[in-house]
Amino acid sequence: MVEFIANDINEFTNAVVAITRHFHDAKPWWRGQADKEWNLRPSLYWRELGQKETNMTVRFRTMARARHVNCPQNQDVFLWLFLMQHYRLPTRLLDWSESPLVALFFAVEDKAQDCSDAAIWALEPTELNSQQAGKKTIYTAGNSNIRQVFVEAFIRNPNNPDRRIISILTEQTDLRHMLQQSAFTIHGKDDPINKLDDSAKYIAKIVIPSQYKVAFRQVLALYGISRAVLFPDLENLAQEITALEFNDLAQPGGAVDQGHSGPIAE
Repeated sequence: MVEFIANDINEFTNAVVAITRHFHDAKPWWRGQADKEWNLRPSLYWRELGQKETNMTVRFRTMARARHVNCPQNQDVFLWLFLMQHYRLPTRLLDWSESPLVALFFAVEDKAQDCSDAAIWALEPTELNSQQAGKKTIYTAGNSNIRQVFVEAFIRNPNNPDRRIISILTEQTDLRHMLQQSAFTIHGKDDPINKLDDSAKYIAKIVIPSQYKVAFRQVLALYGISRAVLFPDLENLAQEITALEFNDLAQPGGAVDQGHSGPIAE
């Protein structure tokens, strides 16, 4: 598997370009993880909740309408699973982004993980589908060729399960999907993508050493990549404003200090 180490934003950019060329200029998808040792597995599997999957999805679908005004039709298993993932129910979906900067943000944002080297994974989605589904394409939600792997999140098929791992484009039903440039893989089995026998054909990796995470966070803030931007709600906006440092606690006449995040780390 192709792997790079990036100590600063210039090395990160060079790695992004090199990986794209490695994939013959196909546009990769990106996923940031705070610890480089974590595998590429959906939360349903790494939390060992696979046996509870159908109970969780059916119960969520049954109880959601009283709490959410725009629920999908019952038979639309695609939109239901996207909605469940959006509200953090453990699912067989794994989040990716078409933006390497968004992935970098998720790799370095958690200060509690600053002692661990981070990883930004790259996926060539059409090559994954070529290996898993025999067709070099990216599927869209609703495609009949991949419906069964979605259906089995709601109705278990013990006799002939669809065990493929498939790249799919997101139904952008929420502003967050657009801002995060979301995409997904859906996993019909527990095996991590990076542990599959043929993964070197469609997986690459950029490692961010732990000592550089602070500097990357600050550079991303300068580029306008922040939690309040990627999660556009008032709670995240309030948290971001609270964390800012200001030169003056009060300004005359209602003037506003620009605010800053502190000195840039070397």
